[in-house]
Amino acid sequence: MIVINGRFTTQNITGVQRASYEIVRRLIGLRDDIRVVSPASPLSEYYLPVDVVPGPFGGIGGHAWEQTVLRTLVGPRDLLLGYGGTGPILSTINQVIVIHDANYIEGPAAYSANFRRAYRIIQGWHASRSHICTVSGWSAASIGAAFGVDPARMDIIPNAADHVLELGRDPSVLLRQELVRPFLLCVGSANPNKNFPRVIDAYKLLDAPEFDLVIVGGGAAVFANAALNTDGDGIRQLGYVTDEELRSLYEAASAYVMPSLLEGFGIPAVEAMTLGCPVIASNVSALPEVCGDAALYFDPLDPADIARAMLQIVGDAALRDTLRAAGIVRAARYSWQHSAELLNDVLNRASE
Repeated sequence: MIVINGRFTTQNITGVQRASYEIVRRLIGLRDDIRVVSPASPLSEYYLPVDVVPGPFGGIGGHAWEQTVLRTLVGPRDLLLGYGGTGPILSTINQVIVIHDANYIEGPAAYSANFRRAYRIIQGWHASRSHICTVSGWSAASIGAAFGVDPARMDIIPNAADHVLELGRDPSVLLRQELVRPFLLCVGSANPNKNFPRVIDAYKLLDAPEFDLVIVGGGAAVFANAALNTDGDGIRQLGYVTDEELRSLYEAASAYVMPSLLEGFGIPAVEAMTLGCPVIASNVSALPEVCGDAALYFDPLDPADIARAMLQIVGDAALRDTLRAAGIVRAARYSWQHSAELLNDVLNRASE
């Protein structure tokens, strides 16, 4: 029996939760021996083709649930899958753990002390004892350096973005938000490693730009120092938007800006490419590996270089067309179904 840690179904969908959900729902279609367990009933946005067994057990949740209740739900012949990067430690349970990145180690100032402490302990234990998967070669190298393990031990299960093709559209978001000028789009949480302050600084360097900068997303408790200063003409922070609104924003944007300092994969960049939105991106971490020749790159530490890329993409229609076409081709390399099949092979090997 494959037991899946369904804790992610109790959390709002961001990067790791999106990957967990898309992989797990396809993995269920490949096997008939899967059971999903969770500390509580799933949120309404999760639609898995099997019942998720909730176990609140007096209200215990989070890491406490994983380290106490979850281990009791896994039999001696079961294999436990933790796609969210954590699972029981000090345990003989056979486990496959997907560690998406070690960004909280490489960029610690962006995360709360409690988050860093818990993940160092849990992931450090798993790195040397469990079957480890990750989402890119860059992440494998980063995790290996952080925990002193050989990256070659890790299986690469790339993320994807073809889920956006299943979404509807809500173009009325453009009217509600009064987006009447061309705009560049940024998507993500206010994690400082997403580097939105430098994008804002870059935009402010421009002399009366004829386009807006639109930032979508919000903060989370695990992130430290996450406030953004969006004062200034042309800078719009929309906060949370629905999936349908987000698709319409991607499709209406002149380009998508991915300025991250640390990124284990970069799902939003591939979402943008999938929907035909040209991408300009940071030239560090996993982004060059993932985006290849389908993005215009900049130095994420240099606001002037970010500003240069902004002006270049908005002012050059031929470049936008080239990147749009290349992005669609590049995004087609990634598929949640294919990644689920890769993970299924890992589970078969780990079960032997």
